[in-house]
Amino acid sequence: MAESKLLLPDGHGTIATLDRQGFLEFVVFAGDESPIRGTEMFDLVIRSFGAAIRGIKGVWRTGFQGQASVNLDKGNELAAQGIPLDEAVLQAWTVTRAKRWGFSRVTVLGPPKGMPGAYSKIDVLIEK
Repeated sequence: MAESKLLLPDGHGTIATLDRQGFLEFVVFAGDESPIRGTEMFDLVIRSFGAAIRGIKGVWRTGFQGQASVNLDKGNELAAQGIPLDEAVLQAWTVTRAKRWGFSRVTVLGPPKGMPGAYSKIDVLIEK
């Protein structure tokens, strides 16, 4: 398993791992006060592993202290409007950034936890 880290002294940054099968998992710690935008961190992660990436695993959860998850929040926002989950996830932050790198096939993995508009867990796989 390969790992990439960019952690700044102020707690912002990213941690990513690429498993032996070529599936990437990562977390971005950004926010309005971050000196590096989340999209820049995502791009750094993709460049770090390059062609070895077969797919991106989205593991979207409500944070253990209730922190926001931009991906989960977008899925919930759209699902609350009646948009099916498999369509709603296509507008999530990670999916929109991954598409710019050629990753456009998105699959919801297993059932989400919770009800439409109030999910606490959504897992996706984003592939080329």
